[in-house]
Amino acid sequence: MADDTQPTVVHSVQSAGSLQLVVQVSPASALPAAQVRAADIAMDALTGGAVPATPPAPALALDTAPVTITDLFGTPAEVVQVHALDADTGLLHIQAIPPPADPAADAPAYRLTIGDVSTWFAPESKANVATPSRPVQAPPGQAAINYLGRDYAAFTSLMRSRVSQIVRDDSAWALDHPADPMTTLIEALAYAGDHLSFRQDAAGTESYLPTARHRLSLRRHARLRDYGVNDGCNARTALVFTVKSNGVIPAGLQVVTQQPGIVTMNLPATQDLAASTTVFETMADLPVSLLRNNLAYPLARSVAYTLPQGAIQAQLNTAQTGLVPGQLVAFVQTAAPAGTAQPFGAQVVRLIKVELLPNGDNPPYATMITWHPEDALAKPLTMAVQNQPGMVQLYGNVGLADHGRTVAVTPVPDTAPAGRVYRPIIEVEDPVSAAPMPASVAAFDGSQDIAEAALLVPSAKASLAPDPGQANLCVKMLGERPGMAKVLDLWTARQDLMSTPPAGRAFAAAPEDGYGGNRRHLFLRFGDGALGEAPAPGTTFTATVRVGDGQSGRVRANALVQIVGSTPMISWVSNPLPATPAQPELNESVRLFATTSFRTNLRGIDPDDWERLAQSDPLVTEADARLVNGYAPCVVGIATTTTTPDGYTYPIAKARLMEYAVLGAPPTIQQESDVPINVSLVVYCSQGANIGAARERLLRRIGAGAKTDGGPAHFHPTAWPLGRPVVLAELIALLAADPTVSLVVSDPAMDPRVVFQRVSGPDNTVDNIKAGRIAIGSNERARAGNDGFHPELGIVRLFVAAAK
Repeated sequence: MADDTQPTVVHSVQSAGSLQLVVQVSPASALPAAQVRAADIAMDALTGGAVPATPPAPALALDTAPVTITDLFGTPAEVVQVHALDADTGLLHIQAIPPPADPAADAPAYRLTIGDVSTWFAPESKANVATPSRPVQAPPGQAAINYLGRDYAAFTSLMRSRVSQIVRDDSAWALDHPADPMTTLIEALAYAGDHLSFRQDAAGTESYLPTARHRLSLRRHARLRDYGVNDGCNARTALVFTVKSNGVIPAGLQVVTQQPGIVTMNLPATQDLAASTTVFETMADLPVSLLRNNLAYPLARSVAYTLPQGAIQAQLNTAQTGLVPGQLVAFVQTAAPAGTAQPFGAQVVRLIKVELLPNGDNPPYATMITWHPEDALAKPLTMAVQNQPGMVQLYGNVGLADHGRTVAVTPVPDTAPAGRVYRPIIEVEDPVSAAPMPASVAAFDGSQDIAEAALLVPSAKASLAPDPGQANLCVKMLGERPGMAKVLDLWTARQDLMSTPPAGRAFAAAPEDGYGGNRRHLFLRFGDGALGEAPAPGTTFTATVRVGDGQSGRVRANALVQIVGSTPMISWVSNPLPATPAQPELNESVRLFATTSFRTNLRGIDPDDWERLAQSDPLVTEADARLVNGYAPCVVGIATTTTTPDGYTYPIAKARLMEYAVLGAPPTIQQESDVPINVSLVVYCSQGANIGAARERLLRRIGAGAKTDGGPAHFHPTAWPLGRPVVLAELIALLAADPTVSLVVSDPAMDPRVVFQRVSGPDNTVDNIKAGRIAIGSNERARAGNDGFHPELGIVRLFVAAAK
């Protein structure tokens, strides 16, 4: 190339980061039209247009003709390469990288120097040129990656695009066919990528209680806040046995629902149970006796009688009952006796006293049984005459049973490792959770009085209604120590190991979340020597788990009638009460209550605490607490259930509440008492009103009975909780609401007949009128019986006159 040749820029284009131009270096000052068209076609091909018919020639060496490109300010552009498009015509394609500039700015003018000659040109800008209709495929190895695509569809699309570039010239692959091996690999990798992306997201999501979705994560977050998650609890009921001989019914005896086509009570141990079978197992060893089979005859009399609602005692006309304090008995009445509309049904109670009493000559001694006040009869129980319809059956061989069948499983791994915490996994179908059975205090022997005994022994009501928050998975592990084949240690499941002593043989058990099926993995975590004992390395474990077999455990009364296994001692079995499981707590409830449960005081501090604690006691019906002069300790008034004989529920409830007292600030707990009041007001009715009818109507409105519409009157007992004061303004408003009333006189200075005070005590009507109320204590309840024969029960009088 001659140095004096004047180059001519035929076509030039500048886009983002690229400057391309076609230069004519022949001596001709202008090109023919055909050559100009060839230059345009070449430029289009190099910048994304049509592909030229002939490939470009090899690149010229840059050192043969030095090429430089600079802008107006002398800033050079980096020349990348120079190609000879047509050696005959001298067309060159030059590609360069322009100096950095604002992408929104137009392209500047450049000075092109080839050898010793130069020329100026202004390239076209591609900033506003539309995107070609046909997308440009990236060359192999330069596929664009969308890092926001993290699911199966995005991974599949990305890998299909990448593989199609790699094997574009290989006809052996059919990527659009679902049976193609490459398609199979793409789908498998996309599935794995989707799963890994889910795990990455879950690591952050499950780290916080408000965003956690897995039950296992919610349970751990809640336990860190000292909140026990309710994962549900299996159903529990009482079983009644009649036996042929004295003995002990072992724990774990399986009692099942009726098997189709089988009428015998005893089923072989190898019996294949129907798919719809519900299995219950006895919870503890149960001593049984022939004497306790049925005590219906000692309970009945020659004449009918009734145990009232709330009764906690009954007399048996025999000294040979076999009953002992602390055991369960069941009252069952399936037919209505004469004079009653409905049978009693069934109720299980726990005995706390069994006493022999003189009974005259026939028989000389009787047995008085007393059961827990919480188990007081829910309704009157009419005892039919002996050998007449409606006799009450009194069963003494009664034990607790709960839903679930015990199966043997193998933990994985089954051997405790050395140097790390043992964390095996058990795979099982439909595991159940159960709350521990409440135990009696060892000091209880039946010699205590009723109130003291009730504090030492759980009631049947509490035993049959377990707390779901205390339920654990029914898993037990037996560990065989290395080298000691006959030494087996029992390890039990707990919700966590936070309070487990270093020598406690326990493990934490948690189920994984269910995903539509009943098969679950149970994650077990043994202690580390600080919280719970660590099993010795090499200890081999076997496990038993209780499963529900796909049944909820909900059974009706008298549905459990067959026993699995040969038990010749038992002649009959049934469940007099139905059984219902406790449903698990919803995840939304866990998020709501776990964050605020720590704010609930477990001790009695202020009046709200004492009212909440008192109302949680099953023997307390009402509670009112208040501070004296605004300072602690509190005065707590409680109303308790009524029993026959009465007087036992208050000392029991008081003793329980005192357990929540703070050291140095014990509350004053008082039993409810009625306060009769004496209220007399003067009412003037409008002229022409029926005074007699108005007096009757007003007295019914503010009396202790029912109003004319059937609703409770102002002083009706149901309308007066503990501690409610008698407000004068409320009485005046009730009287003034009558359309015939024109004036209510409540000032004793205007009419000396006005009275507003307690029945007993000093005359303080004037003070009460000024205060606008009769003050009532936290343990007091205002009463206005309005009985003319018993004014000591409270009086409400109205003096009604006609206004002038």
